[in-house]
Order: sequence, then structure tokens, then C-alpha cells
Amino acid sequence: MESPQAPLGERPVIFHIALPTHTVIKVAASLLIGWAVLRLWPEFVLLLVALLLAIALQPVVAWFERRGWRRGPAVLLLALIWFALWGAFLTVVVTSLSEQVAHLVRSFPALRGRIEASLPPHFPVLKRMVGDIFSLPTAPEITRHIQLHWALGTSVLAGGLSALVTMVVTIYLLLDGRRLYAWLIAYVPRRHRDRMATTADEVSVVVQAYVRGQVITSVLFSIFVGIVLTIFRVPAALPLALLAGVCDVIPVVGIVIATVPAALLGLSVSPSTGLAVLALYAAYHIVESYYLVPRVYGSGLRLSTLAVVLALMLGAALQGLIGALLVLPLVAAYPIIERIWLARYLSPEVIKDHGALAEAPSSAGNDHDVVDTVLQGDRHPWEGPTGSSTVLWNPATIARGKRSE
Repeated sequence: MESPQAPLGERPVIFHIALPTHTVIKVAASLLIGWAVLRLWPEFVLLLVALLLAIALQPVVAWFERRGWRRGPAVLLLALIWFALWGAFLTVVVTSLSEQVAHLVRSFPALRGRIEASLPPHFPVLKRMVGDIFSLPTAPEITRHIQLHWALGTSVLAGGLSALVTMVVTIYLLLDGRRLYAWLIAYVPRRHRDRMATTADEVSVVVQAYVRGQVITSVLFSIFVGIVLTIFRVPAALPLALLAGVCDVIPVVGIVIATVPAALLGLSVSPSTGLAVLALYAAYHIVESYYLVPRVYGSGLRLSTLAVVLALMLGAALQGLIGALLVLPLVAAYPIIERIWLARYLSPEVIKDHGALAEAPSSAGNDHDVVDTVLQGDRHPWEGPTGSSTVLWNPATIARGKRSE
């Protein structure tokens, strides 16, 4: 006897999902790659820093090779010079500053008494604030943090080891980077390798311009600090100037690291000297951030002032100090990727307009004309009467068109 069947509307609906084996493998592989990227992200960032340094140092190695040096000895000489300069910097800065800081610690009570005695007596609030500031080194909270010296030492040691590993990887990239590039480029279909070579060459120019801009800003900061501290007769002016140049590479935090020892040693001269040094450091930082950096990097990387400031903010927010260091060359490389790889997917007018806007910051007086042309949807002068051109956009083509006018 058959069991009664449930009415049609009450029957359970059963779905059968059949996933092909290759789909399951792809999903599993994607999850594994994502997990590996998250786990190895710090090492990937260090590798990216080493790659940027290798690209920046490549012209130096090429200069030695053009003078008859083999690549191995040239890279070895460059590495020896690098480590010698770094060791000399650490020796000069650490030795001199440690002596000055030790002297400052010994004279700290006398300095505190001299500063408190110079304060006007009819400002008790100011006197209490200064007393609280001088009491900070002996405050319980600060003492507890200082007692965690092992954790601090571990962090410093880890940072030093990371810097050493980055230097070593940079040297190996200079020695065998071409073979590694060929191994990676084998994954790219052969019909696209010409475009990959063009992309690599143009991105290398961008990276070298970024490093050149960073060297310029660091040297300018070192010169400024050396002049200021020499005028005010602050002790250890040379080590503090070298420290300022190195700290200038570090966004945001670098200015704090450079300012604190200079201001403290300025206080050892006089309270007014310490305040003057602090004010001049802060003023220079503002001028550098909003005037020098956008112009130095903008002219070398073809980025506008606003683009440089926004890129630094975005990089610092996403990846901290390392992100702020790496974001400018990455942002500056986007127009290259767009022109070489995305041109077929975008309208030709997009590539032309973006190219003209990228060129505008380096053409004094023409940026407003280019912006107005893009906003009004007009053709650029170098496009010709029909809007056609032999290439979508090329700075050399624009330059030739300007010279012919």
C-alpha cells in the first residue's frame, strides 16, 4: 500500500549545486593566496622598499659599468660605501648626541632652577605649567613606560634587523635583478612583453625622480638645521643636522624625532634659544610640507600640489610611515599604467586629457589653459584640427608641438 503523497504546494524544494572540481581548486587557491598575502604583508613591503632602492641605485651601477667595471665589483663597492657611510653616520650622531644628552641630564636640575627663576612671579599658572613639564621625566606613568626597556629594545632591534635585511635584498636585486625580472616576465604572454618593457622603463624614471626629490629635501633640511643651530651656538650642530636629514625621510614622525633633541640642547644654552629652535623647526616643517615637497616631487613626478598632499595623507592612513614613503611613486606610476595598459578600454579623449593635465604642472603658465580646455571639452592645440594624433599622448609629442608653434 503506497503512502499518500504530500500536496504539490507542500513538497520540500531541494536544490542540487554542482561545483566543478577546477572551480573548487580556484577558490581554495584564492583563499590560500589571500591568507599568505596577509601573513607576509610586512615582508612584501620590505621587498617593495628594497626594489625601489635598487631601481634608484641602478644608474650608479650603470655609471661604473660604462667605465669598465664588471657588475659584481661595482655593486660590491657600492655596498661597502653604503655600509661605511651608514656606520659613520651612526658613530658620529650616536656618540656626539649621547654625550650631549648625558651632559644635559647632569645639568637638568640647574637648568630647571634657572628657567623657573626667570619666569615672572605674577604668572603662577605659567610657573605651575613649567613645573609640571619638568616633572614629566619623574612622573609615575613615564617611569612605568621606561621600565619596559626590554620591549623598546626589542622594537629597536627588530627595526635595525629589518633595515639590514632591506639593504641585503637591495644588493641582491642589483646583482641578479635582471634574471629575476626575466623569470617573472615569463608569466606575461609574449605579445605583451614590449609593453611591459616600456612600463618598467617609465616607472623606473618615476622612482628615480622620487628618490632624487627625497635627497633634495633631506639635504635642504640638513643645511637649514646646520645654519640655525650654528647661529644659536647649540651644541652638536653637525650631528643634529645629519639626524635631521635622515629623519626628513620619515613622514610626520621624522620631524618630531629631529626636533626634540635639538630643542632640549637649545634649552641648555638658554630658554629663549630652545623656544627659537622649536619655532624654527616647526616653521620649516610647514614650509617644506606645503611648499617644497609638492614642488620638488610634483615637478619630478608630474603630480600637482594637491595630488602630492592627498597621496601622502592616504598612504599614511593606509600603511603608516611605510605607506607615506611608497605612495608617491605608486600614484605617479598610474598615468603610465593608464596610457600603456588601459588605453584600449578607455575613451581616447580620457587618455589625452589626463596626459595633458599630467604635463601641465611642469609647464608654467599653461596649467589654467589646459584645465579650461578639459572642462570645456575642446581639443588641445597639439591634437590638430581634427583631434587626431599619431599617439594618444606623449610628452615628447607635446614638446615638439610647442616648439613648432
